[in-house]
Amino acid sequence: MWQIICLCLPAVTRSERQRFFTLFSNALHAHGRELTEMDLSLFFLHTLSLPEALTVLEERLQLVVRSQELIGQPPEAKNIQDIKQWIIEGHLHALLDAEREWLTQTITRLQGNLLEQQVAGSHSISE
Repeated sequence: MWQIICLCLPAVTRSERQRFFTLFSNALHAHGRELTEMDLSLFFLHTLSLPEALTVLEERLQLVVRSQELIGQPPEAKNIQDIKQWIIEGHLHALLDAEREWLTQTITRLQGNLLEQQVAGSHSISE
């Protein structure tokens, strides 16, 4: 589902995705907003139901965790051979750590909201 939110449907060609992103960016820019492709994927979360949004965010969290596993731990400062590579890897680790933390907090919050909705719904049915 994350890919759907990122506009990566197989039926949508690369040029169509790029055209949409360009038009959408132009529209936002005209209203004083800037946005990246990652932001674009989050922009549409509000249109989803709570369970759908949770699914999208949980899938994104799985991608982030897999990415962290693939790149491994950052090298220790004393083992640095290429300072530029170390800087790039450190930045990537920081971004993934921050995204994982945000996703975990957001998912927990939305799960709480979903539980509240379910409890409220069961009370109104039993009354």
